[in-house]
Amino acid sequence: MIAQPSTGLEIIYCDGGSVENNPYYPGFKPETKILPRGSILKEGALALPCDILFERDISVYLRDGTTIYVDLYRPPGCDVQKVPVIVCAGPFGKLGGFNRAVFDKMPYRMGVPQCTVSSLEKFEGLDPAYWCLHGYAIAHPDVRGSWMSEGDAHLNCTLDGQDGYDLVEWLASQDWCNGKVSYAGNSWLSQTQWFIGAEQPPHLACLAPWEGWSDLYNDDVMRGGIPAPEFQQNILNESSPCRGKAEDVTAMSAKYPLWNEYWEDRKAKLDRITVPMYVVSSWTNLLHTRGTFKGYLGVSTPKNEKWLRVHNSHEWPDLYYPQNTEDLRKFYDYYLKGIENDWIYTPRVRMCVLNPGGTDLINRPEEDFPLARELPTKMFLHCSNASLQMSAPVADSSSTAFDARTGKAEFFYTCSDDMELTGFFSLKLWVEAVGTDDLDLFVKVSKLGADGELLETTCIDAGYLQPNPDAERRKVFEGHRAGSKAYDLFFSEGSTGRLRVSHRELDMTKSTPSQPVYTHRREEKLRNGEIVPVIIEMWPHGMLWRRGQVLKLTVAGYNTRPEHTPMLKPPTYNKGTAVIHTGGVYDSHLLVPLIPATKQQ
Repeated sequence: MIAQPSTGLEIIYCDGGSVENNPYYPGFKPETKILPRGSILKEGALALPCDILFERDISVYLRDGTTIYVDLYRPPGCDVQKVPVIVCAGPFGKLGGFNRAVFDKMPYRMGVPQCTVSSLEKFEGLDPAYWCLHGYAIAHPDVRGSWMSEGDAHLNCTLDGQDGYDLVEWLASQDWCNGKVSYAGNSWLSQTQWFIGAEQPPHLACLAPWEGWSDLYNDDVMRGGIPAPEFQQNILNESSPCRGKAEDVTAMSAKYPLWNEYWEDRKAKLDRITVPMYVVSSWTNLLHTRGTFKGYLGVSTPKNEKWLRVHNSHEWPDLYYPQNTEDLRKFYDYYLKGIENDWIYTPRVRMCVLNPGGTDLINRPEEDFPLARELPTKMFLHCSNASLQMSAPVADSSSTAFDARTGKAEFFYTCSDDMELTGFFSLKLWVEAVGTDDLDLFVKVSKLGADGELLETTCIDAGYLQPNPDAERRKVFEGHRAGSKAYDLFFSEGSTGRLRVSHRELDMTKSTPSQPVYTHRREEKLRNGEIVPVIIEMWPHGMLWRRGQVLKLTVAGYNTRPEHTPMLKPPTYNKGTAVIHTGGVYDSHLLVPLIPATKQQ
């Protein structure tokens, strides 16, 4: 165990793996060369549209003496015509690494055809080919503890933010830089931005966090108090080999299941961020949705200098769609180059609303989020007939029991008219545990057709730039319906939530009915025969239902929609029987963000 400077808490580390023997390590090779216009660097890739000056394995020294290594792509001649820098900071390898190799083998490259990118792009980062053509430098650091960069590997935290501060100021001091720096990218490359922005480096001009968690405990590893560290541990162990040691997230979550300074340090200090922001999120991301929306809401950036776009696809294709790249360049041109374009007239919020089985609403302009016209509406659970209704049960209380480990309860609401639900959901349940003193509950909202068929959102377009688009889409749809795990990430259902019942204590100074906030400071075990109220936080979502379609609520003792990859299924606490009570004093209800009908729908 080693004490981390930012907390003083002892951090448990494990073996970081070998860099030199890693098959995805391209070798340490400081060099400077020109990548000529027209070069095709990978079979099927986009030809370079301009000459690019490539500088590899540049040493950058952080405040504690640690050396990290950075690759730079910039337009030749920028020593004369100075340019801004956009940083794509993550641990996945400056020249690709394991994740991009896996990405290349995934079906349809997950909606990013090879012909749309040059292969210079870091995994989940911007393509230098496009950005150098338009007068930007792109920096690819191997962050502390990844690959040949010194130090121990860790997840995003205060130390990560301090390292980012040092890199921003080093880049801004280079004689070819115009003194303005920003960051870009998905996932880790987005997460780091919340922590760097909180450190307020003087030359950080703006940020563009596109889908990335901002609170490790509540967004991922301990969501609802239920441990699920496997995915983050996999990132450190498999995707980011290092010469030192790697943070043992699994051991830390086992040692510290309750909130303490370790988790506090991995929650971004959003209120310290004041720079202009272009935030992108989606309803369908299984890892980043909550954290991205919370990030947008939590920063102190003035309202007239922050933008939110909520799209209807997956983070990877969305990052590279040409219309989104051009949109991002308008933001950067305005804040990094001082170009007086029309960016400031972009709607503050552009919202997609999903309509599986129909046509999604795309880029609907809004003043802010949550929507001011939202009507929080209670849909009461009726155990007597497995229904959801707008009125509470009149009859005496009833209950539904299921095996806490393998069972579930389902409740249904048939729409009498069209309905839009866009915003934050929550679920209040009165629950009882039989034969156990705790419960892990997993909840999900789904959309069914009038015939009872599950209607899912398609997040990744298998037909994008394919010779026979409809045939490819049918292939994926049929494979998914047949149970193929290869296409899990291509589809999404609806809002989800989870809670370990012993973690039900709310922070009443921060909670609202739609957005409960847990203290996670203590466990409150259940006694035999005790019936307790719990409010389960559900992630924000936006979806349309048409008349006759059905909203289904599922409450289960297991995760009905596994995140990330199907092979990572953390065990739950569960045993015995879970019981849901409704009616009388037991006002179990789903609180939904009902949006009044508009002509746009």
